[in-house]
Amino acid sequence: MKLDKLRLFYHHLKTDLDAEVTEASLYYYFENKWHELDSELSCDSVKVYLNRAKSEPIAYHATNNLDAWFYFSPSDCIVRLVFPKSPQKATRTRYRNRLEKFEENATNAYKVSHNPLTHLLAKDAFREELTKAISDVASHDTHSDETQENGIARALVVMALDIDHFKQINDTWGHLYGDQVLKTFGFRLEKCAETIRSQGVGKPDIFLGHPSGEEFLILITANALRDQFVEWANEFRKKISDEVLPTEKEWEWLSNSDNISVLSPPPLQDRGTSVSIGVAIYKIVSSSDSVSTLISGLLDRADTALYRAKAAGRNQVIFYDEILSSCGRVIEQDKNNHVVALDIGANVGVSVGQEFKVFSPTFTGKTKFLVNDGRTTRTLGLYPRVEAARIVVFNTQPEISFAFIAGETNSEILLEEGSHLEAIPAGSIGHLLSSTSKYFPASPNTRERSSSIDPQEYVKKTATENNGPFAIVVRFTNEAEYLRKYGTVALNMALAQLYRDAQLKFHTAVVIEVLDRGSICVVGNKTSYVESLVADFVEAMAAELPPELGVFAGVFCEADREASKEDGHSMLDSCNAVEFARFAATDAGRSPTARLRHFSYNVAIKVLQALRDSRSFETAYADFERLCNLGVESARLFNLGGLIAGSLGLRQQALDHYASAILKDPSTLIYKSNFAAAAYAANEAEPALKILNPLPLSDIDQLIKTHPYGYVTYARLLARAKLTDSDFYDESRFIHVAKNALAITEYDNMPESEIIKVALDVVNGKQS
Repeated sequence: MKLDKLRLFYHHLKTDLDAEVTEASLYYYFENKWHELDSELSCDSVKVYLNRAKSEPIAYHATNNLDAWFYFSPSDCIVRLVFPKSPQKATRTRYRNRLEKFEENATNAYKVSHNPLTHLLAKDAFREELTKAISDVASHDTHSDETQENGIARALVVMALDIDHFKQINDTWGHLYGDQVLKTFGFRLEKCAETIRSQGVGKPDIFLGHPSGEEFLILITANALRDQFVEWANEFRKKISDEVLPTEKEWEWLSNSDNISVLSPPPLQDRGTSVSIGVAIYKIVSSSDSVSTLISGLLDRADTALYRAKAAGRNQVIFYDEILSSCGRVIEQDKNNHVVALDIGANVGVSVGQEFKVFSPTFTGKTKFLVNDGRTTRTLGLYPRVEAARIVVFNTQPEISFAFIAGETNSEILLEEGSHLEAIPAGSIGHLLSSTSKYFPASPNTRERSSSIDPQEYVKKTATENNGPFAIVVRFTNEAEYLRKYGTVALNMALAQLYRDAQLKFHTAVVIEVLDRGSICVVGNKTSYVESLVADFVEAMAAELPPELGVFAGVFCEADREASKEDGHSMLDSCNAVEFARFAATDAGRSPTARLRHFSYNVAIKVLQALRDSRSFETAYADFERLCNLGVESARLFNLGGLIAGSLGLRQQALDHYASAILKDPSTLIYKSNFAAAAYAANEAEPALKILNPLPLSDIDQLIKTHPYGYVTYARLLARAKLTDSDFYDESRFIHVAKNALAITEYDNMPESEIIKVALDVVNGKQS
């Protein structure tokens, strides 16, 4: 279908004729019936006019009717124009000539922007749509509250498709037949895209491209997660491979659309075709790269994934971001020094120090166990999944890397060519523990547990039983930099040592677990908690492990819970012990020389204040909200939350947090002046004046030293009240505060003081 060409035609005529005609519509004939362009409405009511228009050289027009129906045979479409008054023959002829010019322009533009064989977008036109899509997704990310659907952000993927064994099709059946395969292939992609659009999941926008030969491109933007794009990619794949191509019906369509009478299609059993698909997901990152560079990188990643799909056996979908984890293969192993060559390199993320598990082609868990009784071959089951070796990369190049076999017996291991690779992620240590067996492999999950008990569940149960749970989180503060410099093997070995030593030191603890790639968690009850034991362990780990890792620990125990009720605070809930320990173990606000920190209200404030001082406002506000959800609430925390919200421009939230601070501690003046400053910014003068006006002026005057901006803001609030004739205006207070505010030198000539001066002029004019 040449819908893009028809849309160009329709766009031209609408742009030029919109002011001259009452209405314009475009209809096209497809699959033996008429359709209105970009409309779901039936054409049955106008079918008689459409059929009559095909035989009229100028236009079909009924006497005294306002409609004229213009048929264009090159596009097999009809344009209906509705005029203000019944068009005479001369008018219809004039408009016919204009419409023919529009059609010619649309045809020329279409030829430039679309592949002449499949009518899909040509290379440059596809890149233009990709440019627009990237800009659109970036805009959606900036205004996420308005554009996300069901909490799912707009995402963009590019799929690179290649018809499997297309050269064989051309060589066997000829290039003319090969062209028919390409046309049918493009037609099926269009039909699949229409189905996906009609389902409406994630509101997808889909563009199909055919740059050259058997290579095709698909661009999809949608409010969807990765799994949905996986499903769509496989829908396109199955649309090609699940049925012969072309079918008898499709061959009839090809015969009607072009003169291929000289061709005889191959037998049905020889028309089977499949497609390999590589997919790249666009990642929104802050980058100085040009849009052209971003597009080239995205297309290259899709093409790299396509290559992997073909190398892995064809007729499959591979995402670029899964190549490193599961798509690599062993190319060869040198027999003398046992160096292993891998067919993936730096261009898919392989780095020095990366670990891989290796599985021979037979023992991947996917190879069938076949038996032949002389008459038939049948499948009994699958060969088990058995790890052949573990290797560590020591050299990387763009498309290849080299590794050595880890372990003491590496000289005895010979790896088969084509053995499968599985990347070991940072934080996975099961393969490094003594209990690991290649026949009973550890869970692929990065979390390694010493028991079947979930630490969070244990803590909640223990807290409910009043047994005083404790949680210790020991982490590497520099794990990201250490990983970058030394690779996963070094980080995992350090984490495994930390884990093993924790098992030995805290043998009475109930659960010891890896939390992430750079930290472990130890939990138990109050009877087994010993402060000196914890301190000694952390110091020992800091001494034994490389200093670059930066060992640091956060703790929450029964003593911390008891201490939390001091100074009028609510007692912390020990059900959240693990979260409190993790929070205490964060980098922000800690002393460079400290190795251990207990969670408390003061620590929470130090962390938030440090994040605010470093202008990490988004992180600080997320942590503030997290603390509130954990029941960590105090006047100082609410006040700090208001300051952070104000820095993010969240004025209403800032007001709410200051109000909560005042409610918690009505006696602290700074909370009230902060509320007043936020209220002024939010144009909410009266709530602020309700709070400040009852205070003695002697108390208000303290702000001149402690919070001069708050003092000036109070003067501005009173000035605004004066200028708006508010009932909350107090002239004696205004004159007193205004005089002092204008005397604060840092604000004397600042815009903040202008409204005060204007209001004073009004007051002075009234008095005179």
